[in-house]
Amino acid sequence: MIATMDAVFSSRKVFIANTLVFLIGVVAAIVLGWAIFYQPDLADQIIALSAILLTLSLLFFDPLLAFLVWLFFIPFAPFLRFDLHMPAGIPDLSYARVVGSIFAVYLLAQVALGRRKLLVPTFFELALPFFIIPLLWAAVRGYFGWLWGVQAVFDAFLMPMLVYFIARQLILRPEDFQRLAKTLLGIGIVIAVAAIVEQATGFAPFRFGTGAKIYSGDIRKVGSFFGNPAYVGLALAVIAPLAIMLSIEMKNIRDRIGYLAALILLEAGIIATFNRSAMVGGLIGPMVFSLLNRRLLRYVLPILLILGLVLGLSWGALSQTEVGARLTSESPIDYRLTALRIGLDIHKSAPYLGVGWGWFGRLAADQGFRDNGIHVLPSTHNSYLNFLVSGGYALLGGYVLMLLGLAITLIVIGWPRRRQRRFFPLFILAALASFFAYVIPIAFFDNAFSLYANLIFFAIMGGAISATLGGGSFTDRVIDEQIQAT
Repeated sequence: MIATMDAVFSSRKVFIANTLVFLIGVVAAIVLGWAIFYQPDLADQIIALSAILLTLSLLFFDPLLAFLVWLFFIPFAPFLRFDLHMPAGIPDLSYARVVGSIFAVYLLAQVALGRRKLLVPTFFELALPFFIIPLLWAAVRGYFGWLWGVQAVFDAFLMPMLVYFIARQLILRPEDFQRLAKTLLGIGIVIAVAAIVEQATGFAPFRFGTGAKIYSGDIRKVGSFFGNPAYVGLALAVIAPLAIMLSIEMKNIRDRIGYLAALILLEAGIIATFNRSAMVGGLIGPMVFSLLNRRLLRYVLPILLILGLVLGLSWGALSQTEVGARLTSESPIDYRLTALRIGLDIHKSAPYLGVGWGWFGRLAADQGFRDNGIHVLPSTHNSYLNFLVSGGYALLGGYVLMLLGLAITLIVIGWPRRRQRRFFPLFILAALASFFAYVIPIAFFDNAFSLYANLIFFAIMGGAISATLGGGSFTDRVIDEQIQAT
């Protein structure tokens, strides 16, 4: 009898809760509908606040799911009005910035409360201070002031560090890393399709900015989602090794073919950018994966040889087309060589701590160097040169040390496990392939603007390291509580 009454009360509570949620949803829909017609600015704020709160609410049900949802929707945020715009002089509360920061604070709070433990630091974590400290010193001396400088480096580099920390805390099993890989592959396919469609038709619903849309002739300067073909291509190049990993892991032949098709689609998206640095990344990733996986190499090497032979035999005809002219264009190379020469000259004026963040454009323009017009300040088009000029030997050395720490970490944790997959475990193979697909192309453009590629790169690194090492981030006390609850 008592059990029956408890069941009745429980069902009533569920009914009341569902009714309240429904009524709140109806009221919210009515308010939003009114705001869209009569107060569009207010409607934008309501949409942004709702998106942020809904994503954060997932933290209390499945933190990893919340993390993956956040990563997936970041490219859409500017177009779906997920960013909270603030008054002049106050940095916008973007979807990426707000949700990512609160994720990190939430996990740090759990660590402080003893519910989670910080995982064993790697060479990468030990090298981080050598990069972050000179980066912040360069930022506070930024061209547009310290607030702008700190905001710029936070979005470009410190937020990816937080993403790495989140991934280390949440992606702890092979299954978790597979979920991350599938999520990134999903958004990668969307980005690749958008790039292909934009190159083929000019239709680009997910594009912002007023930059040039044509390279030359009929070759479009693809900018879907990120505004620049280099940033589009880099994101796809970093994701591509995950498709290879998933294809190898799948036991069903249909699934394997599906992931290989996804890989081909990603590579087609990279080609559609007609950006040579992105194409290098798209080629380097699969090549590194193949060189480190002997079973894969025997299939990939003949394919590369055939493609090279076809390209060589058809190059004479291809070079006479607009595609050939774009791929052999020398003006971008001349520009980068000039930027390198001027950058090294500027570096000599402040070799150890640099001139400050964002100063290259103004100082180079003062020397008569311009980019595409008299009113456009030039950029280094070389991430490593940007660090050297902005923060001197301290910043460039710290960045290189951080990358070396990351590479050493991947090798050190992968080598003892090499027997599992002929050479390295698949997670480490994918991470190393993504590593080279990232660090080589950024020598030809500024990664300070490839925000999403930076985020997903460090998500992959953190996830691969934790998934390979195994273990959990929850403390023994929390695990005991969970056992008692079950």
